Amino acid sequence: MKLRFSLYFIVGLILWLLSLGIVFMFTIDVIFPIIDLKENDRWYDLIVILIFLLNILLCSLLYALYFGGPLWFMLSWIQQLTYGKYEPPYTKWNVYTKKNKLRLRYKLYEEVIVNIHSLAEHLKRAEIDRQKLDESKRDWMAGISHDLKTPLTYITGYSALLLNEEYSWTEEEKTSFINEISHKSHHIDALIQDLNLSFKMNNSDSPIPLNKSQGNIIEFTKKLIADVGNDPRSFNYYLSFQSKENNIEIAFDEHLIYRALQNLIMNAILHNPEGTSVKVSVINNGEEFIEIVISDDGVGMDQYTIDNLFKKYYRGTTTNSSEFGTGLGMAIVKSLILAHGGEINVESEVSKGTSLTVRLPK
Repeated sequence: MKLRFSLYFIVGLILWLLSLGIVFMFTIDVIFPIIDLKENDRWYDLIVILIFLLNILLCSLLYALYFGGPLWFMLSWIQQLTYGKYEPPYTKWNVYTKKNKLRLRYKLYEEVIVNIHSLAEHLKRAEIDRQKLDESKRDWMAGISHDLKTPLTYITGYSALLLNEEYSWTEEEKTSFINEISHKSHHIDALIQDLNLSFKMNNSDSPIPLNKSQGNIIEFTKKLIADVGNDPRSFNYYLSFQSKENNIEIAFDEHLIYRALQNLIMNAILHNPEGTSVKVSVINNGEEFIEIVISDDGVGMDQYTIDNLFKKYYRGTTTNSSEFGTGLGMAIVKSLILAHGGEINVESEVSKGTSLTVRLPK
């Protein structure tokens, strides 16, 4: 741009000097003889000076229009961006040619105009994303209120039944009521834990605390699958485990990895119809990492769901469960895996199932 500006300036200066010479030659050789004005006349010098000043004035105006027009265009566009208007400002002269290329005088600032255009697109996308996030937060707050209110309603209702002296409940009925109260209490506790972890993830001064210990990830995963298999919600699903090795020692926080993997396996159950097969595999992948693959042959996910799967506040719509989560679960899972120095990837196709791969360092 510096080179172009210098070139434009030099060419403009040469054109001005040429125009000045041509105007003087035409005035002295043509105009002055017509009006019978001679060099010895009283007003001769004054008229020459006026012609010189007029030429400077006209050339300055042309310079201002040529170089200042694009500057005004860019400054106006930047000012519009501050008010959330992302389209280029209106100008009487088109900025682009019919072939969608910058006109000559705007081409002088091509890099700047391209960068402003990119900035406008970026700000526009950011505004759209912010609006979507705000909408997701509103939906999330409504969902959290509903998720907390629903189990509380059960707890309040069953407690009222147990405390009602007008009825005499059997021991079996009392046990059933207490089990329901316990189940709903655990559900509330899980929601609160999700919220607490979410606040820790947002606080860089208080990162997720890890309590690592050396352990056999094979036996750990087997126990986790057994616990999930004992959950009544998994009774009509086919859970399986596969590994070529019996012992792989790695350092990890058992509580947090348990929570992360349990969330992934339960998602494969809650978001798929009964009869879905869920397979968990542990693969010894070289000397640095192990892989835990959780795959199913369920309904799968579209690209939009995949893109938003690990975003906070996103609550999927394909769930078959009557209990909705906080919309923080998968974001928390990813944060827990990353806190261990690992990574998580997802592959899915609608009607063909989903595969999640968790890589943990040894």
